Amino acid sequence: MLAKSVLFIVNLCILFGFSSCQVQQQLLNKLVCIEHVECGACLSAAAHCRWCADPYYSTAAPRCNDDESLVSTGCSQGMIQRPEKPVWEVAENSSLQDMRPDQQEAVVQIQPQRIKLSLKPRETRKIKFTYRPAKNYPLDLYYLMDLTWSMKDDKETLVSLRDDLPTMLKNLTDNFRIGFGSFAEKPLMPYISVDPRRLANPCSSEEEDCEATYSYRHHLSLTNKVNDFIEHVNSSSVTANLDNAEAQLEALVQAIACGDKVGWAPQSRKIVLLLTDGLMHTAGDGKLGGATLRNDESCHINEDGYYSEAGSYDYPSIAQVFRLLDKYKVNVIFAVTESVKYHYDSLHRLLEDYTYVARLESDSSNILKLVKTGYEDIVSVVDFEDDSESGPVKVKYFSDCGVKGPMVEATRCTGVEYGMTLNYEAHVSLESCPEYKKMSQTIKISESQLGQDSLTLDVDMQCGCECEGDLQKDILLTCPFNSHIVCGVCQCNKGWSGPSCDCSISDESASARLQAQCRAANSTRACSGAGECVCGECACDRGYTGRYCQCPTCDISLENGMECGGVGRGVCACGRCACAEGWGGAACDCPEDTASCRAPASDSVCSGHGECVCGQCQCSMTEEDGSKYTGAFCETCATCDNPLCANAEPCVLCHLNSSCTDVCHIANVNYTVSERMNERASSDESETSCILRVDENGLECEYSYTYYAGAQAMIAMEIVIRSKECYQPTSARIMTSALVIMACVIAAGIVVIMGVKSAQIVSDRRAYAKFVQEAQESRKNMQELNPLYISPISEFRLPDSFPRDKHD
Repeated sequence: MLAKSVLFIVNLCILFGFSSCQVQQQLLNKLVCIEHVECGACLSAAAHCRWCADPYYSTAAPRCNDDESLVSTGCSQGMIQRPEKPVWEVAENSSLQDMRPDQQEAVVQIQPQRIKLSLKPRETRKIKFTYRPAKNYPLDLYYLMDLTWSMKDDKETLVSLRDDLPTMLKNLTDNFRIGFGSFAEKPLMPYISVDPRRLANPCSSEEEDCEATYSYRHHLSLTNKVNDFIEHVNSSSVTANLDNAEAQLEALVQAIACGDKVGWAPQSRKIVLLLTDGLMHTAGDGKLGGATLRNDESCHINEDGYYSEAGSYDYPSIAQVFRLLDKYKVNVIFAVTESVKYHYDSLHRLLEDYTYVARLESDSSNILKLVKTGYEDIVSVVDFEDDSESGPVKVKYFSDCGVKGPMVEATRCTGVEYGMTLNYEAHVSLESCPEYKKMSQTIKISESQLGQDSLTLDVDMQCGCECEGDLQKDILLTCPFNSHIVCGVCQCNKGWSGPSCDCSISDESASARLQAQCRAANSTRACSGAGECVCGECACDRGYTGRYCQCPTCDISLENGMECGGVGRGVCACGRCACAEGWGGAACDCPEDTASCRAPASDSVCSGHGECVCGQCQCSMTEEDGSKYTGAFCETCATCDNPLCANAEPCVLCHLNSSCTDVCHIANVNYTVSERMNERASSDESETSCILRVDENGLECEYSYTYYAGAQAMIAMEIVIRSKECYQPTSARIMTSALVIMACVIAAGIVVIMGVKSAQIVSDRRAYAKFVQEAQESRKNMQELNPLYISPISEFRLPDSFPRDKHD
C-alpha cells in the first residue's frame, strides 16, 4: 500500500509538472527499496538501498531503505548491511610471447590471462584484451591416407616428396611434427567379398598382392623425423574393397580420440590431412554389415595399430565428428579428387569452423601446395568463444580485427597474419540474480581453433549479504515452525514457503488464507492477474515484478540491453525508470551532457544547426535552399564549407609531408592519421568525407579523406586518407588544351584539302576517260554511216628484213 501511495504522488508531480516538487527523485529512490523483504534482493535493487539486519528492528518500518531512513527509524549503523565493494584484479598478465628456439617459457597469445571481478545485477563491465598469433607456433600434422587400390599412385607420389616435404613445412613453422595413418573399409559384408581367396588378398583380381581389408590403421606417431615418416608411408601396403565409399569418418574419430597413441601435443595446432578419392560412410551404414552399436567416440586401437571394434560399432555421425573436433580442437584438410569434391563441400558446410576442402590431382602431385594453402586458410581465422552458456553471466565481444578504427561487435576475424595484434573488448553482464545469495562463476574465453591459451574470468556475483551465513541462534526471537533467523528476519527452511512457513512446496493445494496473502488491498485478483499464487507468495509472469506483480518491468536500454540502462544510470521503480543524475530518457540511456554534440575545438552545440537529443545531434534545415545540415555535429551542408575539414587539413598535410607522427595535436584535439587507399568509407553518419588539393612535383593532387567523430570527438578524432588523384596544373592544362585544339584544327584542314583534291583528281580522270570513249565511238560511227569516207591517215610498215639505223 505504501509503494502505491508513493508512486501515486510521484505520478502527480510528473503529470502537473510542479517545478517545486523536489521530492520526486527521493520518493522514487525509496520506492525502489522498500518493497523488498529479503536482504539479497534489497541490496541488489539499487546502489543506495541498505538492509537492517537488527532482529529487534521495528516491524512497522521497512527493513530495506536508504541509510538515512534506516537510522532515523532506529536501526544502528553496525546492523546495516551495505553492498560489497567492487572487485577488480588482474591476477595474471604475462606479455605476448612468440615461440623461439630452445625456449623454456610457454607461448603466450592472449593478454591478460586471468581477471577477478565482481558484478552487481544489471551491471556490465568492459574487459579489454589482446590476441596475437604466435610465430613458429607448434604444428602437429597427421596424414590420414586412403590406401585402397585406386590410391596406389598417390602413395608413391608422397614417397617421392621426401626432400620437398620438410622444406615446405619449415616455411610454415620451425616447430612441426608429422604422423601417418591409413584407412580403407570395414572388413564386413557387403563392403568386401566373401570369396576366401579375396579375403586374404583383396587385390587378387588385379593379379597383385595386397593387405587384407581393414578399417583404420595407425602407422606412425607424430615425430619431427621426416625420414621415418617417408619410410612408413613407403612400407605401407594398399588394400581394396567393393564399393566406392570408405571409412574416412571412422578413421578420423580414432585419430582424434586416440591422442595418447597419435601423440597430439597439449599446446599445438592440430591438423589432420585426409587424402581420398572415395565417398564416405556415415552413421547407419554400418548396420547393413552387422555393426549395430552406436559409435562411442572412444579409442579402440590394438597393439598392432588397427581399429579393433570395426565389426561392433557403427560409423560415426556428422554431429559426433563435430563434437570431437570441437572438444580436441582439431582441424581437418580434406584433399579429395574432383569427382567427389561436391560431397565434401557439403560436409564442409556442416563443419565449417574446423574443415577445409581442396581439390587433389589424380596422382596427388599438388599435395604440398594443398597443405600450404589449407594451413594458411586455417590460421588466418581467429574466432573467440566462451563457456558462459550455463551461468547467469553473459559475454559480448567487440573487436577491431587488427585494423585501426572503431570496434564492432564480432567474435570472428578473417585475414589474420602472424604479428598482427587484434584488440578485443568483452562486455561481461549480469542481468539479474538467479538466487539472492553469494555466488560465483568462472568463465573461460579462448580461441575456438586452439583452446590452449585463454583468458579466465573469476566473476563474483554480488547477490547476497554478509549476514546470510550467520543463523543468529543466540537471538531470542520466536520464528514460525520450519524457519530460522537470517539477517534479522525469519526465513523458511528448504521445502517450506509462505509468510508462516507452513506451506509445503510439494503441496499443490492452496487455502483461502494463502490466496488472500497474494491479493493487494482493495484488489479482487490474486497477484494482480499477472502471476500465480504459490504458498501465499506471488510468482510473477514475465514482464511483471513487485510483491503482488503490480509493477510492469521497466524499459530496456537498446545500447546495452539492461533495464533502465543498468548500474549507474537508473533503477526501476515499479514500471518507471528513476534515472540517475546526468541520464534521461525512458530507459535512462540518453546522456544529458551535451559534450558529445560539440565538435572538436568548438563550444557550439551541434554547430548551432540542430539540437542535442540523447547524446546525438538532430540537424535542422538550412535557410538558403531548405536542405538539411549533415554530419555528426551538423557541421556541413550541400552549399556550405565544412569547418572540421579545415581543422583537419594541417594534420593531413603534416602526415603527407612525413613531418609528424601518426598522431597530430591541434587545438587540444588529437588527430590520428592513417592511409587506407581505395577503401570505401562506411555509411556511418559520424564519418564525413573531405577533399584536400595540394601541389606535388608540378602536379595538382586531390586527396580524399574522411574523419571519424566518435564518442571521444572532443579530444580525439580519426582521419583516414582513402584516395589520391593527380593531374596537370590549371595553366598547363589550358596551354595543353589549346595546343591540342590547334593541332586538331590543322589536321582537320589538311584532311579536308586532301579530300577535295582527291575528289577533283578522280573527277578529272573520269571526264578524260569519258572523252576518249566518246572519240572512239565517233570515229566508228563515221565509218559506218559514210562508206565513201577515206581516212586521211596512211600507215606504212617496213619489212622486217629492211636494215635499220643503229644508234650507239
